[in-house]
Amino acid sequence: MSSVLLTGANGFVAVNVLQTLLDKGCTVVGTVRSESKTNFLREKFSPFVKNGTLKFAVVPDITVPGAFDEVLKEHRFDAVVHTSSPFYLTATDIQTEMLDPPIKGTTGILESVFKLAPTVKRIVITATFANIQSIPKGDWPGGVYTEEDWSPVKLDEVSRSHPILGYVAGKLYAEKAAFDFVKEKSPNFSVTTLCPPMVFGPPEQELTSLNNLNQSNTDIYDVFNGTSEPRYGTWVWVDVRDLARAHVAAIDSPAAANQRYLLSAGNYSPQAIADYIWEHYPERAAAKGVKKGNPGRLYPDTGVFSIDNSKSVRDLGIVYNDFNSMMKDTLEKFEKLELQGK
Repeated sequence: MSSVLLTGANGFVAVNVLQTLLDKGCTVVGTVRSESKTNFLREKFSPFVKNGTLKFAVVPDITVPGAFDEVLKEHRFDAVVHTSSPFYLTATDIQTEMLDPPIKGTTGILESVFKLAPTVKRIVITATFANIQSIPKGDWPGGVYTEEDWSPVKLDEVSRSHPILGYVAGKLYAEKAAFDFVKEKSPNFSVTTLCPPMVFGPPEQELTSLNNLNQSNTDIYDVFNGTSEPRYGTWVWVDVRDLARAHVAAIDSPAAANQRYLLSAGNYSPQAIADYIWEHYPERAAAKGVKKGNPGRLYPDTGVFSIDNSKSVRDLGIVYNDFNSMMKDTLEKFEKLELQGK
């Protein structure tokens, strides 16, 4: 049974990773920014808290040197899953809000593990498809992205730019720093990075309001609630539950050592969100004034890029969920949260 350090344990992706780890029989220490962030998790996972397989540690600021030192000194770990990194479109200070957390957080935890945790054999890092996609290529009709592709974004291009580019640069240079660290230090551990695009699926994290959903699920809920047209993120997606399984599979897969993975079920269109809602929730769609967009017209006539996910299937054994199943489960969860007054 593995002992795993999970950073950012209260996040959308991390809560699903946490569930998957616990179901597999792992012992987990989850880090959060404040003790209050543990209340929901302690209740949600109470059997595991009671039997001692789930504990928590407070790491207020992952950008501080040695931020993870104490938790690494107090516990013995076989693996680390590093999910902690923010993404929100309201950032005003790109450097401190979008660049420092992923880059300093990643290099900081690698340094601390290298220095203090000789039993750790694998560190799995949540990266992003934005690290693979080339924004200048646009829709890139006929193009196929693989793990061999890297975003051309440069740090000096985004210091005072839009939050999305800040997010991309922060995640990109954090991922590069992780592989550089392994190359330069030859540590006892290996690194695996996972690069998901739009991550959809039922939200299991703490939500005081549906207005506080993670960004990708907001793209679904805003259509479901009639407040927005379908909006483009990127043309590919993954179910959060598949992404969680990939994080856990990457811990033990020998083939995943010092590898990166493009985690995606394949293509989707934002228009498919509106089409699904009108097909399966016609009364609600009419009552809420759900924007129809261009029904049935999923992609530009010229086409869009696709992805090759065969490496993740081969090495991690991922069987990807389909879009309609994800939508069914996600919208049902939204309805439950609405009934709870969220």
